[in-house]
Amino acid sequence: MFDSVPAATGKFHAWVESYDLREVFIAWCGFSPLAFQRPAGREYPDGGDHWLVQFYQRGGYAGHNGDRPMRVGAGDISLLDLGRSLDTRAPSSRVLSVVIPRDVLAELAPGVRLRHGRVLAANRPLTTILSHHLLSVWQTLPTLSVADLESVNRTLVGAVAGAFADPGGGGPVSPSAGEEPLLEGVGLDAMLAYIRAHLDEDLSPARLCHRFGCSRSRLYRLFQPVGGVAAYVREQRLERCFRDLRRAAVNGERVVDVALRWGFDSQSHFCRLFRRAFAMTPSDVIEQARAADVSPASTPGGPAFQHWLRQL
Repeated sequence: MFDSVPAATGKFHAWVESYDLREVFIAWCGFSPLAFQRPAGREYPDGGDHWLVQFYQRGGYAGHNGDRPMRVGAGDISLLDLGRSLDTRAPSSRVLSVVIPRDVLAELAPGVRLRHGRVLAANRPLTTILSHHLLSVWQTLPTLSVADLESVNRTLVGAVAGAFADPGGGGPVSPSAGEEPLLEGVGLDAMLAYIRAHLDEDLSPARLCHRFGCSRSRLYRLFQPVGGVAAYVREQRLERCFRDLRRAAVNGERVVDVALRWGFDSQSHFCRLFRRAFAMTPSDVIEQARAADVSPASTPGGPAFQHWLRQL
C-alpha cells in the first residue's frame, strides 16, 4: 500500500500479523521509525485506492493525506484515503489497521460518505468505543469460522462508517459532542497551501491574519487541529530542510546554510528540533544519502550525466 523507507539510522525491524476476511483486510503490526509515501499518479497492482483505518496503540505519525495535514498520536484513530497522495513519518509504533475497499464500503454501508484525514482523538467517547470494537474483533478472529465472516465484515464496516461519517454526506451517525471537528473550510485549506508555498517568507500570525483578513483568535482556532500555527510552519520548514540535506550529499551544501535558508537562525536549536522530528541528526541524513549513492563509474553516461540526474 505504501513506498516505505527507514526514517532513522540503526537496525530496522518490523513484524506483521494479518487476516484476510474476504471483504476486509485487518493487520496488527509494529515497526521501527519509517517514512511512508504514496506519490500522486503512482499505480499499484490492485489499484489500492482503499480506505485505511488505523488505531495507534503506540507511536503515531505526522504528514499529509492529499490536501489534509495529519497528526496522530498514541490512542488516536485515523482515516486515510489511499486514492490520494500520502507522505507521513512515524516513530517506532504499534498499530492495528483495517483496509476497506471502496466497493465494500458502498455495499455494506450504503449512502455513507467518509471524510479523509479525520483523526479521532484518544480518550474521547467515540474513540474509546471504536478502539474497543476493533480490538475485540482482532482478539476474536482466531476462533471465527468462514460462516461468521459476512456478519463480522458488516459489523466492522458499520462501526467504521458510523465513527467517520461526514455529517454533510448523509451518514447515519454524527460525531459525539466534544469530538474534534472535521478539517474543513476554505479558510484553513487556503492558509495551509499559502504556507507551503511561502516557507521562505514571514509567516508570523500577524502576517497571516493580514494576508487572509481574519482575527488572531480565528486563526488560532482554525489551526488547532494541526497543532497550532507556529508548529505547522516549523514542521513544514523542517521537511524542506530534510529534502535539501539529502541533496547536500551531492552539492556539498553545509547544514548551517540549509538551516538559515528555511528560517532557523541557531544551528544548535535547529539540530535539536530536527532530531526531535526525525529521530536522526542533519548529518545523519547527509551520510545516509551518501551511503545510498551509486558509484559514478557504474552509471551510463558518466559522472556528469549522473550528477544531472541527482540534481533532479
